[in-house]
Amino acid sequence: MLQSSYAYRTMEACRGGNGKMLFERMAVVVAGHYRCQPAYGEAKDYLVAYYGKQRFFVENSAVFMTGENRSRLPELDDQILAKLDFSALEEEGDAYRHVAEGQALKAYDAPARHGISVLDFSVYDESEYTEATGFKLEVYNPTKKTIKYIRVELIGMNAVDDPVRDRFAGSAIKRVRGIGPIKPQDFGSYTFEHLWFTDTVEWPKLVSLRIDYMDGSSKTIKNLKPVQVDQKHQDVLTWETD
Repeated sequence: MLQSSYAYRTMEACRGGNGKMLFERMAVVVAGHYRCQPAYGEAKDYLVAYYGKQRFFVENSAVFMTGENRSRLPELDDQILAKLDFSALEEEGDAYRHVAEGQALKAYDAPARHGISVLDFSVYDESEYTEATGFKLEVYNPTKKTIKYIRVELIGMNAVDDPVRDRFAGSAIKRVRGIGPIKPQDFGSYTFEHLWFTDTVEWPKLVSLRIDYMDGSSKTIKNLKPVQVDQKHQDVLTWETD
């Protein structure tokens, strides 16, 4: 099991090459220790890991293992890596990948009965040039209908979980609309700049999210939890497309 870490597919003269970011809680098959001693400087310890038939050199500290299992790992070097047959580990790594991918696809489709899957519902700071906060919404359409509009009512909450009221209108509720179409099994991403003219908003609280479909039907959601896709599942599919 990994923490989010950058890993390398090749390692020459202790200089990693052809790297890729491995995601948080990624399950990998670990083949052994790989100690890299550069011409100058201190040696660095890596673990040789497999995921989806791909070999990676991962920093030792980025992999969560029990001390007992870690101590049992063999020492590997370039000669051993070139000589030994690691096909069994590749197959096991591929099995982990298929399981993770299958779970991720189910997580994306699970909210279908609610009408939408929410990937991102967050605020972002715009105070580099002005005291303002924006809102981001990213969704996936798990239904068989095409989405026409997404109408969101939300409240910006401050650091002590109190509503942030608009200094001009006096209301805490903000209303935004995302325009489709979003076809079945497709994505939609929206950014609403300067939704609050203050930098005190820490997180957005949903009031309601209404999905209007091209066939004239609609659904309204007032609780994000059943429709949110966990970040670990998003990371799995993002990794596949990078």
